[in-house]
Amino acid sequence: MNTPQKEQWISDMREYCRSLNISTNDLYRIVTDLKIAPMIRGKAFEFSMYSRLRQILSVEEWTVTKPVMNAQTGVPDIDVMVKHNLTNKIISIECKLASKGGFGVAKKAQEGVAKKGDYFVKVKCMRSRTTKTDERVESAAKKFGVSKEAFRVHSDQYRASNFNVVATSIGNAFYETGEDEDGNQMYKFQPTEEGKQFIKRLKPPLDTEVALQEFVDDSDTETALQEFVYNKVYLASSLDIAVSKESSIVCGKRACLDKYNCGFIPNYPVINFGNIEELLPGVIPSPKNRWVEIEKAQLFLKELLARI
Repeated sequence: MNTPQKEQWISDMREYCRSLNISTNDLYRIVTDLKIAPMIRGKAFEFSMYSRLRQILSVEEWTVTKPVMNAQTGVPDIDVMVKHNLTNKIISIECKLASKGGFGVAKKAQEGVAKKGDYFVKVKCMRSRTTKTDERVESAAKKFGVSKEAFRVHSDQYRASNFNVVATSIGNAFYETGEDEDGNQMYKFQPTEEGKQFIKRLKPPLDTEVALQEFVDDSDTETALQEFVYNKVYLASSLDIAVSKESSIVCGKRACLDKYNCGFIPNYPVINFGNIEELLPGVIPSPKNRWVEIEKAQLFLKELLARI
C-alpha cells in the first residue's frame, strides 16, 4: 500500500472500531485471540481464493464472484462462485483451511486414508452449525436426503451436494499453539523436522529453499515460508472426498450405518502425497487421491462441468 492507502486504511479501521465500541488499544489482542484468529484466517482465505481464481481463469470462459450471503436465512452460503460462461453452469467452491498441525506421516496403514509412510495433510471440513431439536433434525434430514438416524450421526458433516468443490491452503497444517513474548497464547508457524523436509520437496523459491536447508531462525525466512505454504492450494470435487464405493473413502464415525457408502464428507478429509522418500530427487510431491494443484484449476473445472 502507498502512503495515502495506508492512511485511509487506518482511518477506516478507527471508524470501524469506534462504530462497534472496540478499543483500538486492544485490537491486536482481540484479533490474535485463539477463538477469533481461525475465523479471520478462514474468511481471509475465501478472499484469497477469489483473487487467485480471477488471475488463473480465462475471463472469456469463466466469471468468478464472491457472493454476499447470510447463511442464517437458510440460503446456502457460497464462499466463491464460478460460472462457466458458455453453459451458464455454476460451480460452488467451499474454502477450508488445513487442520492446525494437520501435517503428518502415517505410522500405520489406514483403510481409505493412507499407507504406512505416506505424507499427508488433513483438511478441516465440517459444518459449524449443528442441529439438535427433532423438528430441525427432520427438516435437515429431508434437505440432505437421508434418514433422521443417519443425519443425527453426521450432523456436523457436509454432503457432496452442499457444494461442488473444496479448496484448501495447506499452510495451517504447519501451525501450532504457542506463546508470544508476553506469554499470550497464539498460533505460530512451527513445522516439524518432517514438515520442513516436506516443504523443501515442494520447491519453495531458491532463496527460501536455501534458508530452509539451514533453517536459520530468521523472521524474513519464516515469513517467506509461511507465504509459500499458504499459497500451496489444492482443489477437490466434493464427489471425490465423500464416503462412497467410488471414492474408496471409509467413514470414521463409529455410529455410521453405512461406513463405505454413507455419502458424507469426513470431518477431516486427507490430501495424501504418498511416501515422498520413494520419489526420485527433484520430483515434486503431488496428491495421489484426486486433489489437484490450483494451477490446474482451469482443466479441473472444465472436467467437473460434465459431473454437475
